[in-house]
Amino acid sequence: MTKNITRDRHVAVLPFPFSSHAGRLLTLVRRLAAAAPNVTFSFYSTPKSIESLFSPAERVPGNVRPYAVPDGVPEGHVFSGEPVEPVNLYLTAVGEGESLRGVLKAAEAETGRRIGCVMSDAFMWFAGDLAEEMGNQRSRQIISFAHFSLDNLADYHYSLMRQTDIVGRENDIVKFIPGFSELRLGDLPTGVLFGNLESPFAIMLHKMGRALPKATAIGINSFEELDPDIIQDLKSKFKMILNVSPFSAISLPSSPPPPTSYTDEYGCIPWLDNRKAASVAYIGFGTFATPPPVEVL
Repeated sequence: MTKNITRDRHVAVLPFPFSSHAGRLLTLVRRLAAAAPNVTFSFYSTPKSIESLFSPAERVPGNVRPYAVPDGVPEGHVFSGEPVEPVNLYLTAVGEGESLRGVLKAAEAETGRRIGCVMSDAFMWFAGDLAEEMGNQRSRQIISFAHFSLDNLADYHYSLMRQTDIVGRENDIVKFIPGFSELRLGDLPTGVLFGNLESPFAIMLHKMGRALPKATAIGINSFEELDPDIIQDLKSKFKMILNVSPFSAISLPSSPPPPTSYTDEYGCIPWLDNRKAASVAYIGFGTFATPPPVEVL
């Protein structure tokens, strides 16, 4: 017998299943799910991402349900080692959300609750269209930046910057990104002004910049007091800006504590012990990119 489907108690969550994006968004969803135990959160990601994020040790609330979506990797495919290759395969497979529609409908049927809100990573630019389809044009869309950084600002200004000829102007200062008055054109992320501008990733950035202003609300991984000029500029461009604070600061009390043991594989601690206080700068490249040895050394 078919279940009766109710509204406004089912949130579809569309993460970007690479790097730390999905994990950051799930951290926020876990907090929301704990605060609203009567709301169902369906979390759509690749099988590999779900296996990593929904292990028994993670203690994900029971009202957060994972649903696997295709990763776009052909059977027997051998990766070339290029970091962006799995991203491009996924983006090609997901298209404009076609591969998600069936999974979303199946989740509605399984839970008996119609999706009334779509919460997505900023990179999932088609989420707004899915929100309208799933909610018969009544559904709300909330886009959450998994990371608030130069990349996000550059991505938003993508269309404007595509009109800029960077050849010979790498040292020119960017004037149209508030809060980055000393930024060089040559320092902008690959895929914005240079590199393969027709790759699936570059096209995604372009479409994301066009879709962001349509979002009902945008959650940012930051404090308003940290970047007041940037936040004010964003507030002037979007319907609603929500500063969620760094996601590491909103983890659930029930989350497992950080490990007490640490393996210093590369002997960093003794090296740091021999440095003067405040004399070392740490630069993090995240979990996705690895600089070549010549840059490390």
